[in-house]
Amino acid sequence: MSNRKKNPKLNNSPYLRLTSAGLQMTGIITVFSYLGHYLDGRFKLSTPWWTIVLGLTGVGMGLYIVIREVTEISKKNDE
Repeated sequence: MSNRKKNPKLNNSPYLRLTSAGLQMTGIITVFSYLGHYLDGRFKLSTPWWTIVLGLTGVGMGLYIVIREVTEISKKNDE
């Protein structure tokens, strides 16, 4: 983070940062859902509990990333 302050070329536009956060959110949800699907198949569960729990965990983590980016952008715009 200190490199962004020293080198103005590294300051990204808010659109690029939000796009990056959205892609990270998508990746996290995908990885967690596939892991849950794998665990459901491995334990041969009739109800996909692992997929549900890990998918929702991925959604929560992804939302955290997006909310954190939005608050950082908001603070930067207020300065």
